[in-house]
Amino acid sequence: MPPIPNVIFFGETGSGKSSIINMVAENSVAVVSSSVHGCTFTSAQYAVTILGSAFNLYDTAGLDEGDMGTVPKNEAVAQLFRLLKSLDTGVNLLVFCMRGPRIKDAAHKNWRLFHEIICRNQVPIVIAITGLEQEEVMDEWWVRNKGAFQQYGMYPQGVGCITATRGKRSRSGGCRFDDEYEESKEKMWRLLRAHHLETPWRMQPIEWFSTIVNVTYSSSMIPFLCPPKEHRSIETVVGPGIRQLVDRCEMSEEEAKQLGGMLSTA
Repeated sequence: MPPIPNVIFFGETGSGKSSIINMVAENSVAVVSSSVHGCTFTSAQYAVTILGSAFNLYDTAGLDEGDMGTVPKNEAVAQLFRLLKSLDTGVNLLVFCMRGPRIKDAAHKNWRLFHEIICRNQVPIVIAITGLEQEEVMDEWWVRNKGAFQQYGMYPQGVGCITATRGKRSRSGGCRFDDEYEESKEKMWRLLRAHHLETPWRMQPIEWFSTIVNVTYSSSMIPFLCPPKEHRSIETVVGPGIRQLVDRCEMSEEEAKQLGGMLSTA
């Protein structure tokens, strides 16, 4: 019997990861934070059944919370990296969660970090866009905005334009967005069933994040003499993983070195 597929939900704080998991599970299994800074946790696993098939869903700490967040950005990234490494049965699908109706600048950076750099384009990725309950037709949001994603090289295997809330209860007894919520639940079920890998991808050790410190000599010194310390300089040579963090995720070199150091020892 093949292992149960592992599906990892990631994205910024407030993107609705926990709410989507509760919707997919048809039960309040994940804690939804009411704080603007999000919940403090490494990751949480939820075993669910979707259209007769078992899945393991993983909720993760929000990315890009900033200095005031309960989980600093680099730590949230390192936690998600550790989760990927810890899954002995591998990863079957990434679900990138973001909140509409606007596209944040950090979206493509987080996409590239996990899809391209950490998972090496080996794991399918779908996008779940929440907060679209006010749209007359939720799917039309993607029609209007997909060009902006493509400009950043973001080509998901599937897209779910959804709401993860039922809204306020009406006088008739139901909730304002019941219909949109049920539609969204079925969209997410279909996304997970249709796009996960049958054979999971297993993360391999990533040595290319490490930095190497070389000692270089002053050009004024005679080559065959061992120069004194005052004539030595230190040059840091970064690995290609850190270079990709700079080039593809638009980090500063210092940010990339700090994160690369955390990932190298995670």
